[in-house]
This record gives sequence, C-alpha cells and structure tokens, in this order.
Amino acid sequence: MLKKNLKLNILDKTIMLLGGSMKQKLLKAMSVLAVGAVLLASCGTQKVTDVPDDVSAPKSSSASGTGKESTVKPGDISYPLDSDKTVSWYIQDAPQPHEKFADASESPFHVKLAQNLGVDIEWMFPTTGSDGNMFTTTLMADPDSLPDIMTVYFMDKANQYLEDDIIWDLTDYIQEYAPDYYAWLQTNPAYDSAMKTDNGQYYCFGFFREDGGWNDTYLGPVVRKDWLEECELEIPTTISEFEHVIKVFNERYGATFNSAFGRYNAMGICGAFGAYGNAVAGNGWYIKDGKVRFGQAQPEWREYMSWQNKLWNAGLIDRDILTEDDTTIKNKIHNDKCGIAVTSMGQMTNWNQERVADGKEEVWIGIPYPKSDDGEISCVFGGFGIGTQTTVITKAADEETVKLCMQMLNYSYTKEGSLYWNYGTEGETWEFDDKGVPAFTSLVTDDPDTNPMTKYNGTTWNGPAIQATNLLYLKNSKAACDANDTWFYVWPDDEEKNMAVTGGWKWPVGVTFTIEEADELDEISQNIPIYVSESYAAFLTGSKDINDDAVWNKYLEDLETYNLSRVTEIRQACYDRYKNR
Repeated sequence: MLKKNLKLNILDKTIMLLGGSMKQKLLKAMSVLAVGAVLLASCGTQKVTDVPDDVSAPKSSSASGTGKESTVKPGDISYPLDSDKTVSWYIQDAPQPHEKFADASESPFHVKLAQNLGVDIEWMFPTTGSDGNMFTTTLMADPDSLPDIMTVYFMDKANQYLEDDIIWDLTDYIQEYAPDYYAWLQTNPAYDSAMKTDNGQYYCFGFFREDGGWNDTYLGPVVRKDWLEECELEIPTTISEFEHVIKVFNERYGATFNSAFGRYNAMGICGAFGAYGNAVAGNGWYIKDGKVRFGQAQPEWREYMSWQNKLWNAGLIDRDILTEDDTTIKNKIHNDKCGIAVTSMGQMTNWNQERVADGKEEVWIGIPYPKSDDGEISCVFGGFGIGTQTTVITKAADEETVKLCMQMLNYSYTKEGSLYWNYGTEGETWEFDDKGVPAFTSLVTDDPDTNPMTKYNGTTWNGPAIQATNLLYLKNSKAACDANDTWFYVWPDDEEKNMAVTGGWKWPVGVTFTIEEADELDEISQNIPIYVSESYAAFLTGSKDINDDAVWNKYLEDLETYNLSRVTEIRQACYDRYKNR
C-alpha cells in the first residue's frame, strides 16, 4: 500500500524544493493531482483515472499573481478553433516527426493535431544532423523573424527574453485563453512556481510527468539475471557487491561494465559515495541544507572518481564508455560483452525485445542503485515531474495571434487533448480496454519500427503537455516497469527519505536568473562545464591521478580560476528568490 501512496502523493512532496517548514502550507494548497489524463497502470498499480468535473481555476486569482479574474473555466474552450490564421511553430527537440517521415506533412501526429486544433500550422525543426541548441541560437539571432511558437529550453533566461521583447508575458491572458492549463498549474505550487518568473510573470507552457518522481526516475542499473544465476550471485545492493558482480562477469565472460555515456554521464552511481553528479557540470549543482553546492568540487566526488579509475585500470569498465551511445552499445549487449550497465526503461525494453526477436530469452532486469557499504545513498537520477523544455510565444505574434496560440497550447491540458497527445486518435491508434484504460491498437503494437507510438503521439519524450504514466507502461515491458519501481523506491518505507534521494537534492526546474545575473554568467561560467568534462575523462583514464593530493588541489584551484565561487554565489541568490515565490 505504501508504494501506491508514494506514487500518488509524489507531487505533494515537492515541498522539499521549497523547504520543509512550509509543508503544511503546501498540503493545504494542493488540490487534484491529475488534470487531462486517464491513468491506470497496466502493470498492476492503480493510477488516477479521470478528470474531476469541478476542476477549475480559483475564484480569486490574486494568490497566483495574475491580478485579474476570468469567467472562463476549464472546458469552456471548444475545439476545433476553426481559425483562418496560419501559426508557425518551431520545436527544437520533441515531438518531431518519426524518422520514417520526410517532414511534418507526412507525420500523423502533426497533421491530426492541426486538424484537432482547427488551425493551419507551419512546422519548423532543426535541420537533420544539426545541433538543436545551435540551431535555436541561430534562429534567435533574428528576433523579428522568429516563429510564433517555440518549444525550447528558455527557463533560466526568461527575464532576459521578456525584457528584450522576444517572448510574450502571458500573465494577463492565461486564465482566459488557457484555462485548463492554468487550472493544472494550480494543482501544485511547484508547477505554478516553475512556469513563471520571480516577479510572477507567466511566460511559458511546460512539460510535466503525471506521477512526478516515479516518471522522472526512468534510468538506473540493470543486470543479466541469467548470469547472476549461473554465477550463483545475489542481486547487488551495496557498492562492494556491485563491484564484485562486475569482476565475476569479467572473469567468467570477459564482459565489462558499460553504458551509453548519455545515460551515465549525468549521475552514474555516484550516490553510493555520497556524491552528486558524474561527468556533466549541469547535473552537479545540488541543494543541501538550503545551500547551493557544486558536486564535482566535493571530496565525495573525488572518492567516486577514484573508484571509477580503479575499475578502469583493472579493465572492468568498457574502453568505449566515453563515446558509447544507445546505438553502438547494442552490439556489445547482443554479443555478450556486457552484463551489468546503467540504462533507461526504454533501452532495457529494447535489449530484451531484440533478444526475443533473435530467439533468445529476456534476461535484463533492473537492480537497485547501489548504496554505500554502510547502507547510505545521497541521490539517484530523478526529479519532480517538471521538464526543462518549455513552449513560449514570441513577439513575432501580434496580440490576437497570441490569444490563438494560447488556446492551441491549452488543448493538451484538456481531457480530450491530453488523450490525443499521449495516445493519438481514439479508434485508430488506441481504444479503452476492459478496465477503461487506454491501450494501443495493433496499428501501433504490430508496427516493427522503433518507437512506433511516436508516429501518432506527442508526449513520449517531451512537449507542452502532461505525459501519462500509463503511456510509459504501454511503451515499456513489465520488466522495465518493475525496474523503474526498483530504481525509484530507494526507501519504500519512508516517503520523506525517498523523496530526499530521488529529487530533494536537485537544483529546481524553473529558476530564472535576473538579466544582470544571466549576463554575468554568460561571461564567467562558460569554462566550468568544459573543464569538468575534460577532467572527468582524465581522472577516469588516469592521465590525471585523482588520488594525488597535488593534482586534486590543482583541479580545485583551476575551478576557482573559472569563477566557481562567484557562480555559486549567483546561483544561491537565484535559488533563494525561487524559494520565496
């Protein structure tokens, strides 16, 4: 019963971002947990199943900072909108057309979305093979020619874009033209805080994961259960046991510990050492006792790096791990070159399915993030169900177009729109099963292409919408769903402790730097990520001796020359303002 309560109450616990003393205030402020989703878990855990008919924006809007009241309620906007306007919409990341389609005109999701909205949409995406961030930066170089809507990563610089008249302040329009979205934000103070500036200006539509933390902890350690059985090994729970499995698999099968680096570089298994972050500087910023700290400058990170270097020197870590991706690692997975790894639910599902396609049995299972030998763990990959991708409306749109764009974006937070964004078209790509839960039809389930649901839906990865938990259950195997339970329920008998490990330590999503802070950070902080990435590789491979005090002290001194203390000071001020929103 506790596991169910942990999942359903996970969003309530976002108070850990704001400070435990505010817990009672938060709990009083909470209302419904789910708006715009039909959610039961097909793997057996009950979910929120419907949208309450009486969900609406508060009668008085003064608490949420809009400064005006609206008579428009959730459900009042009728779709399709039947507009004669054409709206341009740029998407940096997802949802983009499936790889099988040449462009959006062939993509069922994008074509039908425009039809459902009743608006012609001119879609724009980064050119094939280009870096999305670079492509967006190029677009921003000519603000007068921007598309009307941009789905990008603008949170930390929102103040600057508002001040420079690049994006619209949506505050005066949100209740009237996006009432379903506004109502969703009011279900959780952390949602509401993340979608506006410190001054209370709403500026974007967000991506949310319906069950919060459980959905955000979507990757972790996996192991071949057949090899565990053959070697008469138990599932490892501590770092020493984890290392022992790596050694035994190497001795018996010649296999190494491996991971697609994009899955491993953010966190790895640093929590077993009391550390925060792995090879990516952005994931190293964390909060402890209300203070902002940088993980890769802490002694615990040094200890973690020393452990990784030890494994590297012993030939226990794959030599290609720094360049491995989801595609290249498959060759080693399928040729028995790896028996323990860090990967995602989706990739573990693919590894097992591809074995079955080859006439073999499923062997990959999830195992817990290893704890220290003393039974402690500082963090795992996770969060609170608030994505960093946001959708903004640019000043290329006039006021009437802004209102139309907001109504368009509001659609995904309605009951009808949420179903479409998660599953596609009822009767074509999905039907309600005998339990009243959406299930994909054979059009999707029998499609041999990779991630066929992304041909028809928009929330598999990102998007201005609420990702349904049920979608993750439909997309992944039962073994992968069980793996996610294993990764997320670090402390299944202690909700507060569990939340502290899975998300309570994280630099919060939605913070906004002041214009002056953003300008200064642009000037002084660019070298830190590069230096940390280069140092990680050097410490891992031993070209720099992580165990040499002089080398470590020089590393710390270099971080200071790259303005680490000043960057930390700026982030602390930013975090303090966020707490007071």
